[in-house]
Order: sequence, then structure tokens, then C-alpha cells
Amino acid sequence: MKRILIGLIGIVIVVGVVVTGSYGLSQENIEIYESAVALQNKMDEIGFDGFTFTDYPLAFYDGERDYVITWEGDTYHITKRKALINFIAATAYPVENHYEVHTPTVEKMSSLVGLLGAGDGSYGKQNHIATLWHEAFHCYQLTNFLSNIEDICPIEVEESVIAEKVDTNEQAVELFRKQAALLEEAVKSDNIDKVRECIVQYKELAAQREALLFEEANYLEEYYTTVEGTACYIEACVWKMQQPEKVTTDYVESISIYGGGTGKYYKIGMAQCMILDKLKPDWKQGYDFSRPVVELIYEELEI
Repeated sequence: MKRILIGLIGIVIVVGVVVTGSYGLSQENIEIYESAVALQNKMDEIGFDGFTFTDYPLAFYDGERDYVITWEGDTYHITKRKALINFIAATAYPVENHYEVHTPTVEKMSSLVGLLGAGDGSYGKQNHIATLWHEAFHCYQLTNFLSNIEDICPIEVEESVIAEKVDTNEQAVELFRKQAALLEEAVKSDNIDKVRECIVQYKELAAQREALLFEEANYLEEYYTTVEGTACYIEACVWKMQQPEKVTTDYVESISIYGGGTGKYYKIGMAQCMILDKLKPDWKQGYDFSRPVVELIYEELEI
């Protein structure tokens, strides 16, 4: 397993005997799960082949134990077990021979968001539904395309490289800002000629930036843009189904905002997916993460 994947999927742990029952899991979390499942028909229209939310068990962590929801036939079952992860984080997690969505309960997540003062300080049902779909998409990626995802970053490299060596490079930061602004403009435009103009400029700047940076940074950027960017795109699609205006204010209008660390690549990858939707709406059919999304954009525009 490449080191870059450790933060995404953790380590493998074998599950012991579980006790059946949902006692202790609040009705709010159960309703969140049911609401997430109810979006499947609309998510099927997005077009990623074989991406089904209920294919992956979902574990709600309450600080002491996990409540694991699995889908069998036309209903779901809830079992309790000792917590596998003793920290608050939503993630795709390997358990025995499969991946599952691991998430804090909405109550735990809301408390953390409030403590950190993230966003407007609120975190509720719709936020959690989007989070669950984001992590389910990682389960889908890792279950079906693990080899291709590992090949994106073929060398061992620490995530800290971004903050320590990329975010401190003023020239690289300035080029990134220009690229991100072009992507945001392209996402907002319905004029294909304008989109082409933005992408031509973007490609030129991307070549300059790639030559400026070192191999490890370029690999990491491609990894996060491809893997997390597509998951962020799924997250935005879920918000579009729940609260469309939030996609504009919290996703599209933040594409060009530069932030330290790896989070900025999520929005870049998301933007590339949105642009490709304009050019080739069925691009997700057969997409296997062996190529960056931006290459598909270049191909469609013949640039």
C-alpha cells in the first residue's frame, strides 16, 4: 500500500463477534442513513458504473462503539461492535475483505465542527448525507480501481510536502491561483468557446507549474485532484439534490480560493468534473481513474 493512501483508508483490522441491535444509535442517524439511500436513483443518473451506496457497510461511531449498517435484500440490519477507530473522522476503511464507510454520528461530528469553528459552525443532516456519499465513493474507488489509484502516486511521499514545499513556493502559488480562477470561470460559463479559451490558458499554466515543481509534489497534486476531486464532485452532486444554492456558494465560488494543505485540490478536481460534464456528459461511464480528468477535457477540446 502506497503511503499516500494511509490517510484515506487506515489499516486493516479483523472484526470479531458482533451483537445485533441498534440500541444507542439515535433516530436522527438512522434517518440520515435512510435519506442517503433514498438518493440512489438520482445518483445513478450521475453515471459512474456500478456505484451503489448500499454496497458498502456504514459504521456510525459514537465515541465508544460502532453501529454497523449493512444492506441485505430489500432491508438493512444494524449491529454493534467495539469501535475500530477511536478518533473523529469520516473515512473509507478496510475491514477484513471489504471497505466500509466509517463516520462519527451526526452528534459527534456536529460537536467537532462547532469546536473547530469550521464554516458557519453548523453541521446537520444534509451535511452528513453529503459526507456519507463522499466516503462511499472512496469505497467504490478502492474496491474497483485500487491498482489504478495506487499508480497515480507510484513513489512514497508524505502529504506534508504540500504545506512545506508547495504552499511556500510563491511562484507555484501564484500560478495555481490563476489556474483555479480559470477553472471557476469555465464552470460558470455556458459558452463552449469561453470554456475552451479558459482551458487553453489553464493547460499552458499547468505545464509551467509542473516544470517548476518537483516530482513528488506533481504526483501528490495529481493524486488528490483525481481521487479526492471526484469524491468532492459526488459530494457537490448530493448537495445539488438537497440544496442547489449551496453548490454555488460553497463549492463553485470557492474553486479559486487558495488554501494551505491538500484541500484546494478537492475543488480543482471537482471543477474539472463539472467542466467535463459540459463537454461529454457520459464521461463517467467506463472511467477507471487511470487518467486524470483534465486529460479527458483536453481530449474533448482537442488542445
